[in-house]
Amino acid sequence: MIVFDVDGTLIDGERTDWASFGGAFEEAAGFVLTKEFFESLEEVTAQAIVHHALADLPIEEKQSTERAVCQGYLRRLKTAHEKDGQSFRATVGAVDLLGYLQEKGIPVAIATGDWRESISFKLQSAGIPFEGIPLVTSSEHYSRADIIAAAVAKAGQSLDEAIYVGDGTWDLRACRKLGIPFIGVGNKKQKLRDAGAEHILSDLNPADFWQAREAARSSG
Repeated sequence: MIVFDVDGTLIDGERTDWASFGGAFEEAAGFVLTKEFFESLEEVTAQAIVHHALADLPIEEKQSTERAVCQGYLRRLKTAHEKDGQSFRATVGAVDLLGYLQEKGIPVAIATGDWRESISFKLQSAGIPFEGIPLVTSSEHYSRADIIAAAVAKAGQSLDEAIYVGDGTWDLRACRKLGIPFIGVGNKKQKLRDAGAEHILSDLNPADFWQAREAARSSG
């Protein structure tokens, strides 16, 4: 089966996305998340970012701040989309690939480090047909590896059969933790290569993806 990340993988718009998240966090927590902070993170999910940034606070305060960030983030995403309807667009080949895999009867799931409310809005805005696709988010789990594993289980499949498609080195780390193949896409290809990713695509063109899938399955 194929499990997809969303931001940077199925959807473009990362600059607007991160700006919206950062603004929401600053509003809720009262301070800015720095580049150095992000570089220090091992776990990159919405829940993990907020909780790690507020490491010294009691869990109840972390959770209440997380809810506030989530609400402010979604509000900013909607405002950005109202100003520019192309803020969140499907990446090249994404819609065709999802249809292609479903036509072939290959199980598909979505596993994202974003929260459920915000990722659902972005998927809708980008015109990604995700209804009926098993979706697991950072609203349910803290770590990306747990999110991926839960998405596979929700699809009624086994991790032994799964391949994950993502754009971040954190995606690659999660796949190594789970022992599943990884296919890289997006705008951080050199970072993925430097981190040791073997299978990287320029986009999600179905024909190229199919070749990468076969190579990933063989090497996995």
